[in-house]
Amino acid sequence: MGEPRAAFGCLVVGGGPAALAPLVAASREGSLDALLSTGVAVVEKGEAIGAGRIGNYAISSDSTADSLLTAVKDHGDSRLSALWDSDLCRRFRDVGGGSVSLADAGRLQSAIGDVLSAAIRGAGGSLFLRHRAISTTRTGTGWRTKLRRLSDDLIFEVDSRSVILGMGGDQPADQLTAECVAGAPLLPLHAGKVIQSDAVLQRSGLAAVLSLLRRRKAPKVAIVGGSTSAMAVADLLLRSAPKMWQPGALAILHRRPLRVFFPSAAAAWAAQYNDFGPEDVCPVTGFVYRLAGLRQHSRDLLMSVLGVGAPVAETRVLLHRLRPAEEAAAQTVLAEADLIIAALGYRPRTLPVFSTDGQAVPLLGEQRGGRLVDEQSRVLTQSGEPLDGLFGIGLAAGFKVGGAMGGEPSFMGQSNGLWLWQNDIGLAIARQVLARAADAASERHAPRSAAVRGAVSRTAVLGAGIRDDILADLVMPL
Repeated sequence: MGEPRAAFGCLVVGGGPAALAPLVAASREGSLDALLSTGVAVVEKGEAIGAGRIGNYAISSDSTADSLLTAVKDHGDSRLSALWDSDLCRRFRDVGGGSVSLADAGRLQSAIGDVLSAAIRGAGGSLFLRHRAISTTRTGTGWRTKLRRLSDDLIFEVDSRSVILGMGGDQPADQLTAECVAGAPLLPLHAGKVIQSDAVLQRSGLAAVLSLLRRRKAPKVAIVGGSTSAMAVADLLLRSAPKMWQPGALAILHRRPLRVFFPSAAAAWAAQYNDFGPEDVCPVTGFVYRLAGLRQHSRDLLMSVLGVGAPVAETRVLLHRLRPAEEAAAQTVLAEADLIIAALGYRPRTLPVFSTDGQAVPLLGEQRGGRLVDEQSRVLTQSGEPLDGLFGIGLAAGFKVGGAMGGEPSFMGQSNGLWLWQNDIGLAIARQVLARAADAASERHAPRSAAVRGAVSRTAVLGAGIRDDILADLVMPL
């Protein structure tokens, strides 16, 4: 290996908003110094930490501007709260309960990343920018992670008591050949006209798709999926080229019922929305479909399609429920579509994990439909056993909200959201990292730092650019 092995209390793999969320949550609680005093390092393939890929997308946030501002509001630590008076945050405050572009959301996360970069370095930690993590191996005291420096391919290792995987998620191509839609996988049956929703939602991908569809006299698009991504794609296409679409031109094929978020049952009834019961109301907040419900622009579109609280029904979008009895109709929709956009969900990016004896440890999150983490955000083995000191957070991690965090009892899916990551989920991870650091200090028979002692006593552990001429590279072949 090329460099001397470094040792840290915590190694964060990934530099985007979810990966940094435990640090943001610790800042809100006032325990960021305690966390940084354990020795924090961040591995990021880009030039800086903070935004990740969020600014690449052409859509607006499905979180309110106010909820995004909680990352810098009312902190126990003054460093992030100093951003509150910035011009960007003032614009967010003006928006309030509305949504902001993900480009602006990325700018806020970049500013947060700059503050955290200075704090990490000031506390003696490290930023491994332009580096990739290759694998991590369990040791007697924690984890040994192999890194590659991208500038010269130098490979070296770092030791840490804890590792946080915040590498985001992707849409693997194999789900297009494995998951049946209307009786058959999308590939190879529809080869040449299938594209993943993540590519469409990015600015360059959207431009390429619109360029292709403008060549059709009356283009038809089938969007497969019932998540926020599916409705966000439809909304983006309508907003980007409103005159392109005839009635019924956009078809959304979904298995689960599509739900609408409301701040209360009274608000839902006032809008004449009655498609919910007591099990669909969050007992903590009183929100209707707090987790399952669509929000912001996607919510507005769904309400227009359903004719709920909208003066004019949206006829350019049709909903097709994927049921055995309606399979033939769905097959016709897919066959007649000029483009099929697959919004079949994400799979978490992970690292190869090895045991102390060098044996590969298969992870549950590597399997199709498997969750990466348990209720304490610990990464799970294929057999469902948690790996102590190895945490996961972010898109497709599979965290299930419940208990004090709330959420409607009827919700069966996984919870993704920046507010959750930067608050409850991130704080739980930060507390566990602090507890492990305290245990390590105790094992060494060394006095813990005052910051770590105080924090532990206060808190119980609870795609790339796309050109029109290479659009075929996005459309999934046989």
